[in-house]
Amino acid sequence: MNSCSFRFLVCSDNRPYRPSRCFVVADPKIDDRKQWELQLEPPDEDAWSYEISDIKDWMLHGKPKRQIIFDRSNPKTPFRDLVREEVFREYLRKILNRIPVEHQPRRKYALMPSIADENSRTRYKSAIEAVIPDVVVLPEPEMVAEYFRLVKQNLQLEAGENNILLVVDIGAATANMTIIVSRRDRKILDLDAKGAQRDLRLRALRGDSDDRAGRWVDTRLLEMLDLTESPTKLHEVEQAKVQASSTGEKAVVSQASKAIDRSVLKTISTELWMELRPLFERLCERLYENQVSSDDARQKSETRRREREVNTASDAHRLIDTILLAGGTSQLPGFEEAMFETLFPDGKRPSVLQVGSAFSIAAAAGGLAHILHRYEPSRIREAAGSDSALFVAELESTLPHALILGIKKKGEQEQSVTVLDPDDPFVDDGGQRIIRDIPPLSQGSEPKTRLVPAPSAGIQARRGKKFLPTSVNCSPAEFALSWDPNTEKAQITSECASQLGHLWFDAGRLRKREEASSDPFNEPMPPGALAVDAAEDIILDIGMSKIVAVTAERGWVSADELERIVENGYSSSTGLPLDAATIAAPTANGDQVADPSTTEDSETEFIQEDRIVRSLRKNPLTSASRNKKNQSKPSDSPKTNESSSKQNPGRDGVREASLSAARTSSHVNFGPDSYNAWNWPVSDTEFSQALTSIRDAFQIEAPELRFEDLVFAILALTVRPIVLLAGPPGCGKSTLVRLIARILGKQSDGSFHDVAVQAHWDSDRPLFDTNGQLTDLLANDNKAHLVLFDEFNLTRPEYYLSRLFHALESEDHILSHDQIIAPCRVFGTLNIDESSRPPSPKVIDRCFLIELTQASLDIAGTTKLTWPKEFNPLQGLPEVSLTGPISDERMDGVLSALQQAVQDHGLRHDLLPSRRVINDVCAMLSLHHRLDLQGRNLLDRSELVDRLIASRILIKLSGAFDQLSPALEALEELAIDLEGLPRTQRRLKLARQQARLGFVSPWQ
Repeated sequence: MNSCSFRFLVCSDNRPYRPSRCFVVADPKIDDRKQWELQLEPPDEDAWSYEISDIKDWMLHGKPKRQIIFDRSNPKTPFRDLVREEVFREYLRKILNRIPVEHQPRRKYALMPSIADENSRTRYKSAIEAVIPDVVVLPEPEMVAEYFRLVKQNLQLEAGENNILLVVDIGAATANMTIIVSRRDRKILDLDAKGAQRDLRLRALRGDSDDRAGRWVDTRLLEMLDLTESPTKLHEVEQAKVQASSTGEKAVVSQASKAIDRSVLKTISTELWMELRPLFERLCERLYENQVSSDDARQKSETRRREREVNTASDAHRLIDTILLAGGTSQLPGFEEAMFETLFPDGKRPSVLQVGSAFSIAAAAGGLAHILHRYEPSRIREAAGSDSALFVAELESTLPHALILGIKKKGEQEQSVTVLDPDDPFVDDGGQRIIRDIPPLSQGSEPKTRLVPAPSAGIQARRGKKFLPTSVNCSPAEFALSWDPNTEKAQITSECASQLGHLWFDAGRLRKREEASSDPFNEPMPPGALAVDAAEDIILDIGMSKIVAVTAERGWVSADELERIVENGYSSSTGLPLDAATIAAPTANGDQVADPSTTEDSETEFIQEDRIVRSLRKNPLTSASRNKKNQSKPSDSPKTNESSSKQNPGRDGVREASLSAARTSSHVNFGPDSYNAWNWPVSDTEFSQALTSIRDAFQIEAPELRFEDLVFAILALTVRPIVLLAGPPGCGKSTLVRLIARILGKQSDGSFHDVAVQAHWDSDRPLFDTNGQLTDLLANDNKAHLVLFDEFNLTRPEYYLSRLFHALESEDHILSHDQIIAPCRVFGTLNIDESSRPPSPKVIDRCFLIELTQASLDIAGTTKLTWPKEFNPLQGLPEVSLTGPISDERMDGVLSALQQAVQDHGLRHDLLPSRRVINDVCAMLSLHHRLDLQGRNLLDRSELVDRLIASRILIKLSGAFDQLSPALEALEELAIDLEGLPRTQRRLKLARQQARLGFVSPWQ
């Protein structure tokens, strides 16, 4: 019999979750206030480290900046600035890297607590989205309800009534409360023998939250025990609290004059509920408004309100039928009694369901069951013969994606206005309201408009919603949104405009995924179990003391089995994967440090704790690696096949190409041409922090530089040894390369070679003969070189670079029978004009092409480069690996459309990207994730995807127009959903403009 099909992907100590703790480790020998590494495992005892026991609490309730100090008694002591969001994002990346590589490309869903403060909610959500592109956020309290409904199946709803459920989820650092209302409305489905059918739906109202939770309880216990608060004491009192709660026996805390027992916990529980009562009362006000907000709602709830004697919002708690208690803190002795004694003193109490021992994974398991249930047909089912109306019901969780009004004026890019945000209470209330921030529209104009979900919904959810013209009859034009939360339909209206019939959207379509299982599970199951089909989804629950990542494989699941796994752990027979990943030893970077007493504002928190700040006697982070920056480090990573792929390069093709490489090694060398030995590899954190410092320096002293060009070029140089910069003359290609050479510490003393290509070259003799310009590459001195071929295509590159290409792509780097080339990377500048000879498709495929637009850098010649005065060069490049998100839905959409066109119309297969290109794309997406480029505002992900599609995918569209038109039509149909990708759209527009010439070229 198959094992439990819910597979937990990040585990620790034989449990299906990991503690949400981490360690910031730094080297006091390095004077750089931004240098630190984050580890999930405890560091060496002698390391200077700071333990974060609960990363979610750190993110939600911590100060924006904290500072750890090595030795407070020393005024010149090293210290580190820890920015809250940076640490949190780095933690998420480390967790994602722990997910087994074969599961990493799956769709990601993150559970979102009901955070009351709007700024905290936005900041928390933005941090998650920066690390997990295309993540879908699910409301955590509602997914707890799904655990009771779909997994435990112990909810009882009264037929024909609007039942009210209250979810109380009190974790370690937040307390969430959410109301769920069941509606049984008569709805005509079709004219069959039955005539009508009851349509059961569960509607979640907006929840709310408070920080009076487990951490608050621990703090109060410390006060009762007369102990000073510290991370160590908080941990001790938490352990004692759990022991006293579970065993009923007294638990002693060291240095305390009192012990913790059940009577103490009951007292604390009463205080906790009284602190949470205002939160509950606000929720009841919202419930009452929901029940009387319209004539229809008032009519349907009238009988129940009369029976329960509910006349005002203060009586609304009597409407609650069932309370779902989730989270460890809600199970404290006396909490349930305290809640009922204050709310229901007359004894007329609702039923209570306890989540039980599986509270640590309940929200994640409920979220996964919710996603599986939303497939059409459902991928989670009861045993044959079962007929549960509750299981058939659909939970309409909070709107998963914002709704966007797109307005495109003639000759301009689309302007997007958010008309309905999931965090807006208007989602629950509905009605009509004026849309703010509409761009000015002149009378008589005809802008094109559309109403679509936000890009996070994915391309498929936006397909078919084309731009159509709208007539503006008067100015200023006002538009209004009409939203019905019951039917989940939105419509845009206006008295100042006409032709608005296309501006409507059915948000219900966002909730279903019409995708049949390829292998449905229909084998015998234990009693009470549910059949589960495999799905490409992962639910992430970043809890207040643990993190859970769960996915579904083919098999069965039951609440009993999940509780058994939580209580007893799992063995190899459960099929649950062990977390066997290891954390690489971090490296460090050094900058001059300032006096900490004069550099921080009131927002900084200083931390020094004997348990946390340790002296360094045997520090694993030595500065010895600084002496190796020009040494090469031979790569022992296995090589992958670089031949052109004939497999499907769509979404599955991208995954297969990347995973086949990733399974070979966690740090993948994409064929010999990756040549990771070019420079001493540096850690991701060190590299991104150094790049951030360089950006800050350039913004002050060289603001004219387009820093995203520089970042993208360095990433390209990391994954491929030959990078081409293409653009019109004078756009700054050569200048950019010389800046990069300086940033990488390359000098004209023999490590940087500026070669001016000559039109008469017909071999590589000018490079490698006795007096050739690149003979230093043959010196065998183990130095890492950077070469610039200026005007790369002045003659055919095959004439003078064939042997160098071969040497860079071969395992032994042999230039000739007795010559081995030194570690090197190559830049080439490529003019795009009528006098230039475009490189061959083979050359383009083997190089990484970057297109630059015309720019004024205000830098004259090579001797007048704008260069910051205070600057530390990069010590190397990061290693290339496939970890974290290695696909993008927009990229997948382009690849799938191109693949489909080639197959359906029998087009040339060389229009499809090769395995080499697919590897480059995956590597760049992985680097963007690992280096936190989105969170640090170094390179927007949309900018990265746009450049990759334009320069690595669409660059191959070349040939007779009649042979390419099916592919172009398929891509143009998709392009409407690729707003925010101007380079991609510009390249497709260029191809369409060339149609009249009968031949499509990637060059203007």
